Amino acid sequence: MGVRRRGRADLAAWSAPGARLAERVITTWQGLDTPYQDAVLYLISGAFSAGTLVMAVSADYREWAAMSMAPYFLAGLVTLLIRRSRPGRRAARLARARAATILVLLVLTVVVPLVFELVWRADARSGAHAQPEVAVIERAGDRAALGRDPYPASPSTPGISPSSDNRSIDATSFFPYLPGMVVFGLPNSASGLRELGDARVALAGTTILLSVVALLLAAGDRERRWRTLQMLIVLPTGALPLVTGGDDLPVLAFMLLGLVLAARRRPALAGVAVGLAATLKFTAWGVLVLLAFGVRDAEGERAAGRYLAAAAAVVVPIVAAGVLAGPHAFLVNVVEFPLGLTKVHSPAASPLLGQELVVLLPRLKKELTALLLGGAAFVILWALARRTPGTPSAVARFSALAIILVVVVAPATRFGYFIYPVNLLVWSAMLRSLPPGEKPAERAGARIGSSAVTALG
Repeated sequence: MGVRRRGRADLAAWSAPGARLAERVITTWQGLDTPYQDAVLYLISGAFSAGTLVMAVSADYREWAAMSMAPYFLAGLVTLLIRRSRPGRRAARLARARAATILVLLVLTVVVPLVFELVWRADARSGAHAQPEVAVIERAGDRAALGRDPYPASPSTPGISPSSDNRSIDATSFFPYLPGMVVFGLPNSASGLRELGDARVALAGTTILLSVVALLLAAGDRERRWRTLQMLIVLPTGALPLVTGGDDLPVLAFMLLGLVLAARRRPALAGVAVGLAATLKFTAWGVLVLLAFGVRDAEGERAAGRYLAAAAAVVVPIVAAGVLAGPHAFLVNVVEFPLGLTKVHSPAASPLLGQELVVLLPRLKKELTALLLGGAAFVILWALARRTPGTPSAVARFSALAIILVVVVAPATRFGYFIYPVNLLVWSAMLRSLPPGEKPAERAGARIGSSAVTALG
């Protein structure tokens, strides 16, 4: 017993400085008013764009950075100047200015760069104008449109950054997504304007539409709703992947909608929304399972059964269709390749714990993969037993911490996956401000009848 207590004391002493630093940073951030927070975020975003412009290898990243750097810096400076305006009608002026700044940034850092990238790719301008996942999704859509299995039986390449929309690009690449992702590649198979067939049009359009609908339904704290829109779409956490090929963004948007519907006590609709997210990528399955602990009906009673039934009605047939079309192809593309268990290595690679261990001990890759993921599952289940999340807000927070752990220990991972926990933590704060006793149908009807700017602002 004494040894155990000394061990806990040593662990506490070891972690105390880091905990104090984190607490100090959080306290300082919370002490800033919203305009200062916005200004800091915009200036950091501008610095990130500058760094991307100088250091990024991929041409599409540098092109986005060149177009977004000035808008971010200007937004930061303008926000600071408006904050120092006369105090007469300061609160109302700041609210309007904040809404206008966010919407202008959405146009300048997402819409405008995306249009340029689409045109440059369609015209086969020199350089890469999309991330590999764009062509990978398009080829899966092409195969599905011809009535073939979207999962290639013998994939041989991980995908390349395409400089054109030529349909031979990535024809033999792995398709490491769940079957629902095929939908975003189907427009590429249709005849029409070549730019509109780019998978990013469907990915970005779906993300923006679902985000706006979710925030209209949320109808909670205005500042936190705007912060959610900033983080998901406007800041580099959303703008960069949306422009270059963000297949994670629609997953996040469906998850946000599901969590908002759960907070509004609509268990069946929440199940459908999160279920749709879970047909796109496995990254949504944690929230899919955990939300069963925190969903309630309009009377405040637990509604896990209705929620899971609605989710299963969406997930089971879609995923089953992908599996039954070719079980081995599905296993190779969706399970083995993302885990780094195929001869062709996944491009997902960042110097995190799991990745580094696999690199150091390549002969033990399968054993390390099982050990690392099994250990992460044990820790998550232990934490779940100790503190089960009972509300959508708590589910978002718990999911964020669980995803951080999985990303760190996964054998094939990338820093980009941290957009999940970052967004989930922001949503947790927003969801905590929603009045659970309010009937969502009444509030939603009133809000949807007004404009998006009015409802969000």
